Amino acid sequence: MKKLILSVITTLAFTLCTPFITQASPLAYSTERIAGQDRVETALKISQKGWNSAQTVILCEYNDFPDSIAATPFAVSLNAPILLTRGEAIDPRVIQELQRLSPQKVILLGGTACLQPAIETELTEKLSIDWERIGGFDRYETSVLLAKKLSSDSLILANGDDFPDALSAATFAGIRQIPIVLTSTKLPDSVIKYYQEARPQHLIVIGGEAVIPSDNLKKNNFTVETRLAGYDRYGTNAEVVSYMKDTYQSIDLFLASGITFPDAVAGTVLASKFKAPLLLTEINDIPPSVYTIMREHMKVEPPVPAQAPKDNSEDNTSDKAASNLHKQGKITASGGLNLRETPSSTGNVLITIPEGTTINLGDKQDQWYKTTYQSKTGWVSANYLAVISIKGIISASGGLNLRETPSSTGNVLVTIPKATSVELLEQQDHWYKTTYESKTGWVSADYITLATTNDNSSTSNNGTTPNNGNSAPSIDLTVNGQVYILGGTAIISPTSQSIIEGKKSSNYKDNLKDFPPLPSEIKKPDPPPSRGDDNDAPPAEDPITPSPPDTTYDPSKEVLINPFQEIPANALAGKTIMLDPGHGGPDKGASGPNKTHEKNNNLAIALALEDTLKQAGAIVLLTRDKDISPCDNYSEIEDLQARVTIANKSKADLFISIHNDANLKPTIQGTSTYYSEDNPKNYASLHLANSIQSAVIDTVKTNNRGLKQASFYVLRNTTMPSILLETAFISNPYEEARLQNPTFQKNVASAILLGIYNYYKNPLPEA
Repeated sequence: MKKLILSVITTLAFTLCTPFITQASPLAYSTERIAGQDRVETALKISQKGWNSAQTVILCEYNDFPDSIAATPFAVSLNAPILLTRGEAIDPRVIQELQRLSPQKVILLGGTACLQPAIETELTEKLSIDWERIGGFDRYETSVLLAKKLSSDSLILANGDDFPDALSAATFAGIRQIPIVLTSTKLPDSVIKYYQEARPQHLIVIGGEAVIPSDNLKKNNFTVETRLAGYDRYGTNAEVVSYMKDTYQSIDLFLASGITFPDAVAGTVLASKFKAPLLLTEINDIPPSVYTIMREHMKVEPPVPAQAPKDNSEDNTSDKAASNLHKQGKITASGGLNLRETPSSTGNVLITIPEGTTINLGDKQDQWYKTTYQSKTGWVSANYLAVISIKGIISASGGLNLRETPSSTGNVLVTIPKATSVELLEQQDHWYKTTYESKTGWVSADYITLATTNDNSSTSNNGTTPNNGNSAPSIDLTVNGQVYILGGTAIISPTSQSIIEGKKSSNYKDNLKDFPPLPSEIKKPDPPPSRGDDNDAPPAEDPITPSPPDTTYDPSKEVLINPFQEIPANALAGKTIMLDPGHGGPDKGASGPNKTHEKNNNLAIALALEDTLKQAGAIVLLTRDKDISPCDNYSEIEDLQARVTIANKSKADLFISIHNDANLKPTIQGTSTYYSEDNPKNYASLHLANSIQSAVIDTVKTNNRGLKQASFYVLRNTTMPSILLETAFISNPYEEARLQNPTFQKNVASAILLGIYNYYKNPLPEA
């Protein structure tokens, strides 16, 4: 598994304080634009974002999209950035980037008509870099040659006469290592021959009948398992991203132009490294199908202030509707509050909403409010909510009439002076219901400025600041992820960027509809047993802010443990365990800010684990016991297959792959353990992952990032229970230092031993 090389990559996890637009359901993301002066420089910026060094670089002609767009899965298999250049000579800026990356090989993609022989001479004589050319008679044959470089039981078929469909599938193909073969409305002979030879078990067709007709596929005995197509290129992009959502592991998004291809091509490999989807957009707006994907991806949204109009009498009210009035509540249950399917404490629990979360409140039934949280709609107990009253400030210069009915012809009960604060109880069209001087009636919403306050406190503790209608809501958007915009402002305009950030409205009517409301924050509570509606009395304690992550490392605090105080002698006798130290040889894995490399940490932990397992009586095998790759001629796919082959031939009882994690955000810490549902022993793998994750967290006290399911090559293709441990974040300076400490390495090994022992001590029940 390839992870990000991050020693020079940082990003800001920040709180965005910006005036958001008043629209039904705006987007709300932080953004980062990756762009250069032209397409060549943009590809360089993308390379610099994701790679400190590279064993292989793929070089494409900057106008030739078909060859380059089919290369994404192959490039990902090599962990190779894609660079662009003109065809007659290597761009001087590309030469500088090659010198920075120090590759052993450059792969020229396309024939000599695209990248001329002069480039071969430059690579050999000027840069002393080996090169290889992959190029067929046409774009279709080139895609077939690239497909043959991968080993997969699946195939993606996309039209090669235009780029959007293949581009939509490229990131998924890169992550899952599925080849993309290009075709036309009539299947080329090279594609037919490849399909007959490869006989893929799963064929995914991207695009509708107009671009890849079913009749032509049936005529040539192509068996289509899945076709993904939308009304247009953006609809197809949304269909692909939705279909493949379980593949993506990052909360971040990549955004590329659906009009021009070069910026997107280089970005597909970076998005694959992030394990993030790639969305397509127009220049000046976000197409509705893509907007919907982005909106559904969000976890939080800012409260939207209503703006007071310039008029000061409700008798001059326009037909423009006021913002919807959403009553809000803050969860007070110390262990979180159950969202139930029905308004009853015996209702089925849909999800538990963390303490401190602010939610929108809908219908009320007895002591239950209806609400939506993380796309699930249900009921929460009113006993464990601090209802946040919605206040309004009268803005009409002559005061505002309180009327008996919600109509400008309704009987006037009293006139409320300007600047008076009133509580808004209900909304009906352009009118708010309120009470003033013991009289309850209706006021025009066009002369009310909203201000949100908490009934229990004059200050809010929920991540937003009280809003007087003019000040901006303050909200932490990092949980929504970051949108990386590929290309300059001529490709994706500042207007589109502002729509993504929530600063402007989309011009598409479909984007202005009401999406399910989201909370303004998500908090992780401490885990006491309370579940709110299951108790008789609401808890009184406020949420406890978790302590910040450690930043200064003191190696003296690492105390060596003895696992054999808990494990009897020869507890693992008769068990054969395969250890897989990730990466190695030419593949450094991820790198830390202090230039340490993952491959070395993985090996050190594996060797320490080998010793402890042998002491417990186990037979121990390793895919590598030194700084090498287990395959003869290195490529990522050959390296991974070699590890799988070694494990399966050994008929080991367990397979343990050891890695370091990495992230663009250097503050992130913790441990996670992966298993694969595609492994033939998937339930046993999950049981093993849980045992090891628990033991590691308890032993070395890292943050628990939980169990995760992923179809990593070494997990899905091994035949025994298999897990992959992400020990700690090498991208975090504190954890990078821990990973270098031999005591920490030995303690991790001891923890894995304890996890394996517990796995066998507490077996799964017989089926």
